[in-house]
Amino acid sequence: MRLSLSAICAAFIVLPSLLTADEPAAQWIWRTAQAGSNERVFFRREFELPAEVAGATLTVACDNWSRVWINGQDLGFSADWANPRGYDVTGKIKQGGRNVLAVEGRNDGSSAGMVLRFRATLKDGRKFYVMSDGNWHCASEVPENWQDPALSVSAWPKVTVVAKMGDAPWGPVLSPEGQGPASAVDMTDRYQVAPGFRLERLYQVPKPQGSWVAMTVDAKGRLICADQYGQLYRVTPAAAGEELTAIEPMDIPLRGAHGLLWHEGSLYVTVNEGPSERGVWRVTDSNGDGDPDKAELMKAFHGSGEHGPHALVASPDGKWIYFAAGNHTDCPEFDSSLVSTRFMEDQLLPRRPDARGHARERMAPGGFIVRFRPDGSHWQLFSVGYRNQYDVAFNPEGDLFTYDSDMEWDLGMPWYRPTRICHVVPGSEFGWRNGTGKWPEYYEDSMPSQLDIGPGSPTGVLSGKGAKFPERYQRAIYAFDWTYATIHAIHLSPDGAGYKARREEFVAGSGLPLTDAAMGRDGAMYFLTGGRRTDSALWRVTYRGSESVAPVAFANKELELGDRAKAWENLGSDDRMLRYQGRVALEAGPVAEIRSKLADESDPWRIIGGALALARAGGLAEGLPADAGPHDGSGKAWKVGRYDGASDADAVLGALGKLDFAKLSEPQRINALRAYGLLFIRHGGPTPGARAAVLSKIDAAYPSGQPAVDRELCRLLAYLQAPGVVGRTLALMDSAGPTPVPDWLALAKRNAQYGKTVEAMIANLPPAQIIHYIYCLRMVKGPWSRDERERFFAWFGRLAGKSGGASYGGFIEDLKRETLATATAEEREWIGKLDAGAVANPFANIPQPKGPGREWTIDEVVTLAESGLGGRDLENGKRMYQASLCAACHRFGSEGGAAGPDLTALGGRFTARDIAEAILEPSKVVSDQYAFDLITRTDGSQVTGKLIDEKDEHWIVATSAFDFSQTVEIERGSIKEKRQSPVSPMPPGLINRLNPDELKDLLAYLLGK
Repeated sequence: MRLSLSAICAAFIVLPSLLTADEPAAQWIWRTAQAGSNERVFFRREFELPAEVAGATLTVACDNWSRVWINGQDLGFSADWANPRGYDVTGKIKQGGRNVLAVEGRNDGSSAGMVLRFRATLKDGRKFYVMSDGNWHCASEVPENWQDPALSVSAWPKVTVVAKMGDAPWGPVLSPEGQGPASAVDMTDRYQVAPGFRLERLYQVPKPQGSWVAMTVDAKGRLICADQYGQLYRVTPAAAGEELTAIEPMDIPLRGAHGLLWHEGSLYVTVNEGPSERGVWRVTDSNGDGDPDKAELMKAFHGSGEHGPHALVASPDGKWIYFAAGNHTDCPEFDSSLVSTRFMEDQLLPRRPDARGHARERMAPGGFIVRFRPDGSHWQLFSVGYRNQYDVAFNPEGDLFTYDSDMEWDLGMPWYRPTRICHVVPGSEFGWRNGTGKWPEYYEDSMPSQLDIGPGSPTGVLSGKGAKFPERYQRAIYAFDWTYATIHAIHLSPDGAGYKARREEFVAGSGLPLTDAAMGRDGAMYFLTGGRRTDSALWRVTYRGSESVAPVAFANKELELGDRAKAWENLGSDDRMLRYQGRVALEAGPVAEIRSKLADESDPWRIIGGALALARAGGLAEGLPADAGPHDGSGKAWKVGRYDGASDADAVLGALGKLDFAKLSEPQRINALRAYGLLFIRHGGPTPGARAAVLSKIDAAYPSGQPAVDRELCRLLAYLQAPGVVGRTLALMDSAGPTPVPDWLALAKRNAQYGKTVEAMIANLPPAQIIHYIYCLRMVKGPWSRDERERFFAWFGRLAGKSGGASYGGFIEDLKRETLATATAEEREWIGKLDAGAVANPFANIPQPKGPGREWTIDEVVTLAESGLGGRDLENGKRMYQASLCAACHRFGSEGGAAGPDLTALGGRFTARDIAEAILEPSKVVSDQYAFDLITRTDGSQVTGKLIDEKDEHWIVATSAFDFSQTVEIERGSIKEKRQSPVSPMPPGLINRLNPDELKDLLAYLLGK
C-alpha cells in the first residue's frame, strides 16, 4: 500500500568529513517555505558512522509534533517544540556502518519547521555530527514502511531550509552543546531582560549529563547541580573576565535529586526519581578531604515524580531546614504540627473528581511544607493545601513565600485557580482539593494568594539575599515558570500584618524551561533550564547598571503560631491576616475556650471566626467520611438530623443565629455561609428545626446582587433544598453577563504547545458563574417545573461550544449526568428528548474588548474620568458600549434595546460617579419601570422575569433582560405571589472586561465628550 503524504525527506550517505571539533549549526527545514495548516511531513537521512564510538545522542524539535526513529527503532514523540526532546542512542547505532534517521513532523498552524542534531563521540574524543540542513531530500509519495532502513530513497528531491537556528519565530531552541569547560555566551539581546542586567549562558549541558533541575552553592562558592534522573555535578563558573566554566561529576551515590541544599558543611539532598530511596538525605565528608561522600537517609517520603518531594531551604537563622512536597507525596506522621491535622475535603456539595482521572485518589492535605532541625530531629508540619509548590524562599523580613501550581485542565471552570504566590504563615492552609473541590479565595479558613499570576508550571523560588543587585531586586522574591519561560520578580510591600505584591518580568523568552536557581557568592544569580529530559543549560544574571548594590539587611524571624492571648481579639480585626492567625492559634488550644467565648460574643467577625474555629476543631459526627462532607462519597446518601458533638454544633448554630445577615459586609456574609457549611460538613446535616432557622436567616437574601455572595448562597440553599432556589438561580443565569477576560495572552504566546489552550479559552470564554450555579443546582432533587428543566438543560448546549482546559468537556458532561441522577424517573424520560443545542446565544457576534480588564471600583472609574475624556476615540467607545452589553438593553440614539432606560441624553443629566454606581451597583436603585418580578408558585418554586404577555390562562414571562425571546409559561392558577425583585436584571460589573483606555472611550461616548 502507498500513502499520499505531503512530503518525505531523505539524504545520501554523509562522508567522514563531518568529524570536527566544532559543532555545525542546525537549521530549520520543511517541505516548502510556506507551510500548510495541519500538514504532515516525513524526513529521512542516511549516513556512514565511524567505528570506535563511545556514545551517541540525538536531539529533535518540531513545530508542532514529531516522532523519531533510528535504524527503524521508534524512540518516541514530542509535542513541545520550545523544549527539544533528547535521546541516548548509543545502544541503537551501527558502528562503522550505515545508519538511517527518520522523523515524522506535524504542523498545526502556518509556520512549521523541524530541527535535529545527532552527535557521536568517538573514543579518541573527536565528534561526529549529523544536523538538519539543506542536504536532506524530499518526496511526495512513499510506501507504508517508509522508515525501514532497507528502503532505497535515492531519487527524492531536496528539502527547504526555512530558518537558521536562532531566527524567529523559534529562537535558539537548539543551541550548540558544551563538553567539559565551556565558554560564556552573552544572551542579553536574545531575551527580555530587566534594564541594567546582563544574561549569559555559561554551559550547555551535554545529553550524557542529563537534564538539570536542582542547584545549591557550596562553602567554596562552587555550584552543585542535579540531573533530574541522574547524578550530581560540581560546577565552577567562569569568573568575570574568564572564559571557561568547569564541570566535574561528584562521587555521591544518590540519583534523581529534586532538591539540593548546602548548609553548615553538609549537603542535603531530596531524592525523588531514580534508584535511590525517596526522601531527604544528608551527605557528609567522612574522610576530611573536603568533599561530601557519606549519604544517610534522614526521612523517607512516599511519593515521586513531578508532584513528589522537592526543594530544601534553610531559615535565615540556620536553625531550621524547610522542605516542600507536592500533592502526590503522602503526608506521614511528624513529631509535631502547627497545622490542624484533622484533614477533610470540607465540601458542602459532593465533590467531583477530575474528568480525565488526574489525581483522583489524592485528597487533603495536598502538597505540604515541613521543617526540621539540621541534625535531622524534630520534623514539624508547617503549612498544607498546595497543589505542587516546588520551592520556598524568605524575604528580608524573614517571612516565607512559595509559588503554587495550577491545574491547567481546569481552565474555564469556576474552580480553576491560577498559579499563585503564597505567603506561608505558620499553620496555614491554602485550600487545594481534588477535582472540583478547590476552595474559593474568599473562604477565611484558607489563606488567600498573595498574587495570582496565571497559567504556568512553577519551579524554583529564590530570595534576592546575597545578590549584587539594586535594593528593590535584593528585596524581591523570584518565581520561576517552566512552561512560560519567565522569571517573575515579586516585589512586596507591607500591608497591615501581611503584604501587597507586584510582579515584574525579570527574565523572559521562549525556549527557557526554567528549573532551579541560586545566588552565587559573587552576587550573581545562577539558574538552570531543563527538566523532562529537555536540553539543559546553566545561566548567569549580573547587574551592570549604575545603581547602588549595597547589601540589604535580612532579619532572623521566629515563625511560630500567633499569640494565643491576643487570638480572640484578633478575630475581630479588619485585617484578614490577623483574623486568620487568631483563628489558627485558637484551634491549637482547648475547644472549650472557643465555645465559652463564642457564647457571649456580639462582634460579627468574632462570631464568624469563632464559629469557623469551633466547627473545625469541635466534635465531629460519628462515621462521617473524610472525603467531602455530609454524604457517603457518592453524593446520594445524605446524613441528616444527628450531631455527635451536640454542644459544639449547638454553640455554632446559636452564635451564627445572632447575626443580622442583611447588615453584614460582603466578606462577612460569605464567611457566615461558610461557617454554616463547615458545621454541616463536619457535624452532620441539620435537624428540621435547624434547617428552618437557617433558611429564615438567609433565604430572603437570595439573590443579593453580589456575585460572590450569590455563589455561596446558592451553594447552601441547594444543600438545604430551599424552596424556589431553582427559579431564582435560573434568573441569575439568564441575566449573567460574560466573564471578564484574564490578562494571560502575553504569557501564553511564550509556549506554542500549552499556550494554544489558553488563547483558545480567552477567545471563547466559558461563563464561570453559570457553571457554578449548574454545579449547585445539580443537587436540587426533582421534580422541578418543566420550564425550569428546559431552561436549565438548554445551558449545556451553550456551554458545549465554549473552550477550556483538557477536562472542560468532561466536567460539563459530568454535571449533566449528576443533574439527571437527582431528577425523577419521569423527568429523565422527557429530558432526554430535549434539543440542548437549539438555544441562541445573545452574546454572539458582539465586539470583544482587548482588555485586560479588572474589578473596577466606583472611585477608580471617577478618577479615570477626572483624568480627562477629551480627544477620546468615540467610535471605539461605541464598540465598548456594545462589548459591555449596554446596547442589548439600553437605547442610545437610534440603536439599542428597550429593556432598560434610554441613555441618549445621559451626559446632560448624570456625572461619571452616577454612571459608575449604576453600572457597578445596579441593584442599589431599581426603577419600577424596568424591574423584574419575583413570581412564586404554590409549590414553592420561583421564576424571576418580566411579564410580557398572557395566553390561555398562562403568563408569558421573559427570563433574560438580554433576550426577551427566552420565555417561560406559568399557569395563572399556580401563582401564589408576584412582587418586584429587589435585584436588578442588569448584572453588576459589565465594564470589568475593559482596560483603562477602553473604559475612557466608553465614558466619553456616554457623556458626549
